[in-house]
Amino acid sequence: MIGELLVLYNTLFNYFLLKFTQEITGLYVKRSRLLLSAFCSGLISSIFYQSLLGAAVSFIVLIGLAFSFRIQSLLKQGTILFLTTFFLGGILTSLLPFLLNQSEVTFFIFCSAIAFLSLTTIHSKWRKMMQINIQSSFVVDCELDLLKRTYCLKGFIDTGNECIEPLSGKPVHFLSYNAVAKDLTEDFHKALLKWDDKNPYDLKMFPSYVYPKIRILSLSTVQKEKSTVLAFRFDRLKISGTKDKEISEQYVVFTRNDAKYPHDAQIILHVLSL
Repeated sequence: MIGELLVLYNTLFNYFLLKFTQEITGLYVKRSRLLLSAFCSGLISSIFYQSLLGAAVSFIVLIGLAFSFRIQSLLKQGTILFLTTFFLGGILTSLLPFLLNQSEVTFFIFCSAIAFLSLTTIHSKWRKMMQINIQSSFVVDCELDLLKRTYCLKGFIDTGNECIEPLSGKPVHFLSYNAVAKDLTEDFHKALLKWDDKNPYDLKMFPSYVYPKIRILSLSTVQKEKSTVLAFRFDRLKISGTKDKEISEQYVVFTRNDAKYPHDAQIILHVLSL
């Protein structure tokens, strides 16, 4: 009975480790293959549990059956699995004195729960870190030429921004009003504040050089609320990031609520800016 329980324990923990390694490395493997690998490795380690050679063979079988017997898998998935095994083993060892007095069923449940929660927490933290790293790669420096002025801005390329100006089909970007308000030309700034979205087609407050560059857009928010905004055609937008890019004759919309801009960006760029 003890032997069967040992195989069961090893198989379960091996499966947790393989599943975690698969998620971290992004390699798809069928569940049946992971279970087979976990069982075979658990059986070997249960039979040769006092042998260093048995532990090594068990580890190779665990990696090989799950991710194929290749040097690349042994290095990539094997490294993740090796480090995770030491981490999980350290946690269970530190808690072992509190679990030894429990029944076999309780001991099994507690150990399984600790392993599952520990690996789930690590995986969640790792995903958040990866998302932050991916998002930070979309942060760029921008130089915007708009209505006789040039603005140096911090931009963020938003893959969810697919807004276009319907007549021309050109992309629309979102510019923080607070980031550029003090640098706007006085006549344009006054007109911008005077414009009323309840009477959007009354544009007589704008100076003559601005009027040809204005477009009136109807946008829908995430909450499905519609709003009418003004879009202004800029002359040039230079983007400096992993790849430099220069675009012209597209549109920007001024927004006051820039607190939700990620990475303290000042302009949210269209997905086509990638």
